[in-house]
Formats: sequence, C-alpha cells, structure tokens
Amino acid sequence: MAPARYLVPYILITAFAYVVAKDALSRSSPLVYGALTSLLMTMALFAAAGRFRPVLNRDTLLFSLFYWLSGVTWLVGLDYISSAQSAIVSFTMPLFTIPLAFLVLRERGSRLEVYGAVVGFAGIVVFNLPLVTGRSTALGVGLTLADAFFWALYSVYMRKLRHRDTLQTLATASLFSFVLYSVFSLGDFSLIPSLDLAADVLFLGLVSGALTFYLWMALIKVEKVGRLTTVIFVAPIITLVYGVATTGVIPNYITLGGVALIFLGIVMANYLAAREVEPSSVADATPNPGRAS
Repeated sequence: MAPARYLVPYILITAFAYVVAKDALSRSSPLVYGALTSLLMTMALFAAAGRFRPVLNRDTLLFSLFYWLSGVTWLVGLDYISSAQSAIVSFTMPLFTIPLAFLVLRERGSRLEVYGAVVGFAGIVVFNLPLVTGRSTALGVGLTLADAFFWALYSVYMRKLRHRDTLQTLATASLFSFVLYSVFSLGDFSLIPSLDLAADVLFLGLVSGALTFYLWMALIKVEKVGRLTTVIFVAPIITLVYGVATTGVIPNYITLGGVALIFLGIVMANYLAAREVEPSSVADATPNPGRAS
C-alpha cells in the first residue's frame, strides 16, 4: 500500500482544491488563473531542484502537454459547474487508466478491473443526468470528463518517467503549462486583483499545485496508478460533503446513486481486483513498466 505520509496530505489538499479554484474563477478567467498558478509552480519546483534545466525529450514533452490539457479542461470546465460536481466527475480518472495503462505500458487489466470500469461509467451516466440540464452545464461536464482522461494519461506517463529526475520533470511540465496558459490567456484576459485572489493563487500554485504534483509522482513511484484511486476517491466525497455543509443543498437520490456506482466501480476495478490471485504465468509475462495527482 502507498505510504500514508503521501496519501493523507494528498487527499486532504485535493479535496479543497476544487473549492479554492472555484472561488478564484470569480475574480479571474480560467486561463489567467492557470498562468499565475503554473508560474508559481515553475518557480517553486526549479528552486527545489536547485537549478534551471528543463528536460527536453519526447516523453517528457508529451507528459507536459497532457498535464496542461488536464489543467486547462479542469479550470474551464469548473467555470460552468460547481466544485462538488467537478470533483466527482474528474475523479472518474481511474476508469480511464485501465485501457491507457495497457496502450502505453502494456499492463493488462483483470476481469474485475474491466467490470469495475463498466459499473463506474454507468455511475457517470447516472450522476450526470440531473446535471446536464442546460448547454453551459453540459459543456462543463464534458470538459471535466476530458480533464479526467488527460489526468489519467499524464499519470500513466508519470509512471513511465518514474526513473527520471522527479523535480526537473515536474518543473518542466509546469514551465510548459505556464507558456501555453500565457499565450491563450491573451484571448480571454480577465483579472480582478484582491487579497482573496492572491491567497487562492498561492494555495493552488504552491500547496495544491507544486506540493500535490510532487506527492502524486511520489505515490505513483511506489504504487500502480489504478490501485491508488480507491483511496484518493475520498477527496471528491469530502468536497461534496463540504458543499452540502456550506450551502445546505442536499444532492438528490439520482446524484447519490451515481456517486455510489462510481465508487463501487472504482473499488471493483482496483481494490477487489488487486486481491485476486493472478496465475504466475500471467505475472511473469507482464512487462515491467519503466516509468505521475
């Protein structure tokens, strides 16, 4: 099992990242906010690495692109839906890891992992039924599902790059993101400076950004991507509970049923599948993945 010293802070920080980012989007456009936070991440990670030396190779650049695509679809999508909705939908990420792990790393999923993915996707459909009531909400859900896909993809690439210098790899991805956010923000620039916005930028850039980015890489180095997600799915549940506590709005039974199905699917795909005893011949035939919240 992955070390608790990485898991616990990752879950707690991630749970509130959605709330903080949603608050920041009331004072800034998604692209400007992304540029500000990725700039802080870049400075912090290169400072921690002790030198400015971006890593320029095919796998690292692909990883950086997938990381930025995950971030930009998340922030733009969050502009259309609530933080709780964003958390639940984006944490369908584990359901994408099974086919992606096979395509990129040649890691085969068991029958339970496949069945869990089917149940989880059924949960996505059920959960989204009450949400897709208008064009804006549908767009937000679609973008957040794209975030889940790219989160899974960059996490798979994190595992592929696990033997590379961690800080330099993460710093390169942050720098790449900063450049892209900055360029695209020119077409959608909106910024209302305030102390609250500064606090939000500091949290997402340094705590929820650089720190959890590093923690996620540390977790993936010692555990398979899929198996981690059973535990970290607690994060969107915390976000949902926080939203209920602060707004007093109780999700309807359809939404709760969708959450239950998503959670059940992830448990089946990861926790139960991990407990299956695989034949030694299959284990021996599985290639060693040479490799990422």
